[in-house]
Amino acid sequence: MFRRLKIPCNQLSYASDLLKKKFLYSLQLEANADADKWNQKRGQGVFTLSFLYKQDIPRPFSIRLAKSQDEPHIMHFIRENFYNEEPLIKSLNINKSVANPCLESYLCNHLKSGFTLIAVEKDNRIVGISVNQRNCAWDGDRLREQADRVQCDPLRKLFYIWSIISKEPRLHQKFNTSCIFEIAILATAREAQRQGIGYQLTLHSLRLARDLGFDVARMDCTNEYSSRLAKRAGMECMWSVPYKHLVDSDKNPVVKPEDPHTHIRVHATHLKGA
Repeated sequence: MFRRLKIPCNQLSYASDLLKKKFLYSLQLEANADADKWNQKRGQGVFTLSFLYKQDIPRPFSIRLAKSQDEPHIMHFIRENFYNEEPLIKSLNINKSVANPCLESYLCNHLKSGFTLIAVEKDNRIVGISVNQRNCAWDGDRLREQADRVQCDPLRKLFYIWSIISKEPRLHQKFNTSCIFEIAILATAREAQRQGIGYQLTLHSLRLARDLGFDVARMDCTNEYSSRLAKRAGMECMWSVPYKHLVDSDKNPVVKPEDPHTHIRVHATHLKGA
């Protein structure tokens, strides 16, 4: 079953404007027999995004590019779901009361790239997000600098760990590129988990990266479930570290997430010809 969502051109995000130059953006997993109708839509100021739903998924949802007016709702979703469910965040006891403006500002900057995808139900309620951004070779150093400026101990640890994850895999050198598409945050609402939403968001993010002209995509997985999704989507594990190896100056583990979240894994894939 296919659904189509019509978005006026003046409401499209920066990413959509880039995609407009390529004439169309299809998030379908299979070929659509009506693809020829895209050309008819090009001159009408309307783009149609098509999505394929699996019939066995009980909650119908659509996936679309986030717009600027979605930002407050995305941040609310992150506070209610990402903070409470992400093992690394939970292990550091970071919640919406601890997440000070420094972290909130950092996450909001992710949204400015215009590459974020959201899964919404019929009433436009968000049930999943994939916050995507450009990842550059110097991002790890910037995260380290951010950590040095933070006064809150849990947040300082978080930024230090993020800086290690960003820099240590050396993906920019391995793939010989200065800019990589990154699936930075992947989260699903508690009540909508295990229904394929995270997997669809991952596939659609990779398709978006390819359509935008990126050569490489990465996904930094700080929990076991997102690592499994990345692997299922065809992304190779390029680097990993056990959480117990992240220790402080006294050789004590910095974080102790609950099982099965024992490792941090960085997955990546080359998008050319994919």
